[in-house]
Amino acid sequence: ATTYNALFSSIILTMHRFLTIVLALIFALYGSQMAMATHPEEHSEQDSASEPPRVPHIALLLPLESPSFGAAANIVKDGFVAATMRGQPLPLIIRIYSTTDDPLDILVTYYEAVTAGAVFVVGPLTRDGVSAMASSSLLKVPTLALNTVDNTATLPPKFYLFGLQMETEASQIAKWAQNSGRSHAIVIGDDGPLSKRLQNAFMQRWQSEEGKTAESFRYSEDPVRLQQFRNLTAGSNHLVFLALDSAKSRVLRTYLDPDVPVYATSQIFTGADNFLLNNDLNGIQFLDMPWLIQPDHPAVMAYRHTGNAKSADMERLYALGIDAFRLMTYLLQPQSVEEISFDGVTGYIHFAPPNQFIREAVAAQFEEGKIQLL
Repeated sequence: ATTYNALFSSIILTMHRFLTIVLALIFALYGSQMAMATHPEEHSEQDSASEPPRVPHIALLLPLESPSFGAAANIVKDGFVAATMRGQPLPLIIRIYSTTDDPLDILVTYYEAVTAGAVFVVGPLTRDGVSAMASSSLLKVPTLALNTVDNTATLPPKFYLFGLQMETEASQIAKWAQNSGRSHAIVIGDDGPLSKRLQNAFMQRWQSEEGKTAESFRYSEDPVRLQQFRNLTAGSNHLVFLALDSAKSRVLRTYLDPDVPVYATSQIFTGADNFLLNNDLNGIQFLDMPWLIQPDHPAVMAYRHTGNAKSADMERLYALGIDAFRLMTYLLQPQSVEEISFDGVTGYIHFAPPNQFIREAVAAQFEEGKIQLL
């Protein structure tokens, strides 16, 4: 069985490399014609056999045509465009490249953008798209991806990661909680993939300090099981981390020992206007971006828009678009990436080797249904 699995993996890897080579050859022959067909408004009338001129530009690559991610991509685009109106004029034009969420389509469009003269690419947005880019041989220009990959240790040069990964929040919360004076963490999550990633990120950081222990429990709405959580969480040496969304955290909150510190990620915060819902979360400490919980933050005041009200998740994506533009402007400057750091609307942003930009969120707590910064 082991030999068969190894052979199967080898075949899959060979097929992937073959497809990448074929794709590159196809676009080497037909890339200019396809670019003209995709962006006809950018070309004047000319002989179809002639190659359009390469125009140096910045490419914003988003899954605007995806049924699943199109709405999110449009919000990121809106934030990115809004930031262009606040910042200094750029020496390059920006072109928006619309894709689906299919990794192959993303690779094709990336190749098209570079062929057309892109000297910097912002995107992709989806996790699968970023993974496809990271494992391909198409990366030719500096690229700022708006998500992450499972393995960040072997990324191509000049392929930078930045996004709203809550795994980073979970790790920051563990570091924050290490100063609580408690040594045992009780982690409560469900079977969802995000919850599992949050649980792993928290426990890995928490247990990195000597003397810190942890155990995990599965969330349940069974009345008997809920009653047991009060005894499970009681203890002067305990704290609780909730790898859960807002709805499940509200159900669980009343069953936790009231004297035990409780921590959670930004997914429990659905907006300051939800007073009654937030009242059920009193005492829980969490992290979120200045864009949502710190209106007097200088960057937030500079970029705050007056558009239609959006959900908290959509507001976070809008803020991501703003900071993606701002980070791109720093990467375009002749300086070392290690020197880049700034106060963003998504948090304090700085470089973390080998190729990632981390955002440090703001600490807050629910008090009588309102948000209190810590």
